[in-house]
Amino acid sequence: MALPGQAEVSRALLDIHERLYLEQDGGAVFSDATVYEPILVGAFYESRDYQPAWIDPEYAGEMLQLLKSSEDEGLNPADYHYGELLELREEYRKLWSDKDYLHAKAEVLLTDGVLLYARHLIQGKVDPRTLDSSWNYARRDFVPAQVARNLADAIANRGVAAVLEGLKSDSGFYLLMKQQLRHYRQLAADEQFSPIPEDVVLHPGDRHRNVATLRKRLKQMSYLASNAPETDVFDGSVQEAVRQLQRDHDLDVDGVVGKQSYQVLNLSFSDKVDRLRINMDRLRWIRQELSDDYIVVNIAGYELYYMRNRQLQWETPVMVGTIDTRTPIFQARLRYLEFNPTWNAPRSLIMRNLFPKFKANPRYAIDKGYKFYDGKGAEVEPLSIDWNAYTARTFPYRVVQMPGPANAMGRVKFMFPNSHAVYLHDTPSRQLFSRNQRAFSAGCIRVKNPLELARVLLDDPSHWSADSIQALVDSGAPQQVVRMQREVDVMLIYWTASPTSGDRIQFHHDIYQLDPAALAALDAPPRSSGYVQ
Repeated sequence: MALPGQAEVSRALLDIHERLYLEQDGGAVFSDATVYEPILVGAFYESRDYQPAWIDPEYAGEMLQLLKSSEDEGLNPADYHYGELLELREEYRKLWSDKDYLHAKAEVLLTDGVLLYARHLIQGKVDPRTLDSSWNYARRDFVPAQVARNLADAIANRGVAAVLEGLKSDSGFYLLMKQQLRHYRQLAADEQFSPIPEDVVLHPGDRHRNVATLRKRLKQMSYLASNAPETDVFDGSVQEAVRQLQRDHDLDVDGVVGKQSYQVLNLSFSDKVDRLRINMDRLRWIRQELSDDYIVVNIAGYELYYMRNRQLQWETPVMVGTIDTRTPIFQARLRYLEFNPTWNAPRSLIMRNLFPKFKANPRYAIDKGYKFYDGKGAEVEPLSIDWNAYTARTFPYRVVQMPGPANAMGRVKFMFPNSHAVYLHDTPSRQLFSRNQRAFSAGCIRVKNPLELARVLLDDPSHWSADSIQALVDSGAPQQVVRMQREVDVMLIYWTASPTSGDRIQFHHDIYQLDPAALAALDAPPRSSGYVQ
């Protein structure tokens, strides 16, 4: 049976177009399929006078395969009507009549699928603003009129695949996650995941049945050569592989497989696939124009990265907020540094932490350099305060900690003004950096090597060398503000997967339990949209 004429398909497209404008949520256009970009699809066909775009069956078939390949980007082909289009193609082959409507329906769904896929590649499928009220990153532009023109031109030149390819992230991190996604999907398809029994701590030199399973897992994770022998002996090669795994995952590097190492080794293939999909979408959320120099703090990874000219210049471990006092996810601009800072204690911290200590021992305030001021700004001696007259809620004084070794901010603060009162700073609690899980702060980010970060950021050896910075903080001088010659972006992000040595991926503990909601949104049906940005 010959293809229906373009005139018949055009009439069917016009009928569908009218319903697209009547039902702009897309839900009622077809009884068995949702159009997610109704206004854009309608405008696209209106601009071409309802002439079909996918009249060439071979090219339409190529587009079907392109939509199927969305799974390589951590997305779901079903969101782009892949299954529905396959069914329509089969139904079309069986029918002798009404083919014009089926063709028009397939036209609309294929166009909608391509446009929605483009939007998801540009902005991510999940809108982070629905998950986190603090999110303030600008979304990448998705200009409907321009997209429609680009699609029309691409169809005419058979270049849709190239256009979509150009929308994908080309960052090394994204490409590594994409590679690892294929790897773990293949493992999940090839064999059932079997956790390594945790009934024994494995040491170098051990001969144990669990070592054979350990060897296999280390090969799967690319820590042990694929041609390494399959034995039950914990030899030197296994020890070095375990040490590297521990190093990559911020564990104690002892070469011994205990509780924490088992947690890393026993994260299932399917869980890793989901983690990678979530974090690939998170990376799409923040694709935008940045300054050449910027700071990234990965909250889930407890790590700060300083990028200069878009290349990694320096990194350092950090501490972040506890589960109850989370570090928010947002973007700001680093404008100035404060050396030998004072600290104005927030009211919430006074009530929760400081007041009980002051009341129990007023001399604690003196020893730690705290001063108290009344509503008129007059200083009040801590030993003169009747502490029994107040509760944490009724305590009327402002609390300021003077510069010094006990100051909660340490020797330097890095200020990027924001509504959360969050910043980077030094800390006197340096012993906590030895811990693998470092969610200890009240929300700010504590930096392990703050003076070196100051030197790297100021980038002025004649005035701000390592020695001159050290001399300043050792001098006991009053607070000194130093403005950045070039402001840099500060990006607080939350990635539970990140790149590590040897083209491997490190999977981080989901400290704030944000992954489940992100995964649910990623797996949910797409949200219908019009021209909404």
